[in-house]
Amino acid sequence: MEMPYKIYYRRLIIGSLFILGMFFLWTLVNAPDLGAATTAIFLTITVGIGIGASIPGIFLCVMTSSCLMGYGLFVRKKYALTLFWSGFALFFLAGMMGLGTRY
Repeated sequence: MEMPYKIYYRRLIIGSLFILGMFFLWTLVNAPDLGAATTAIFLTITVGIGIGASIPGIFLCVMTSSCLMGYGLFVRKKYALTLFWSGFALFFLAGMMGLGTRY
């Protein structure tokens, strides 16, 4: 069952912001201040994915998350939202794994 564009993309964006907010709150709890938490999120996205791309296991997670998010964007079915959010969360987890191999 395809969902209308407005409803689908509204749910997609709200769910993505919720997941991003949860990751931000988790880093805020572990960071000394707001600036350090913001830096940790951006390091996860940029440096963590960059480092992880050279490690085969993490690279597989990055590619899988890209496929899940791409499928969720182009197929407008109810289950595709769950796949997109799973890929979105896996992308951040791959970034954290990449940073974990550095330190």
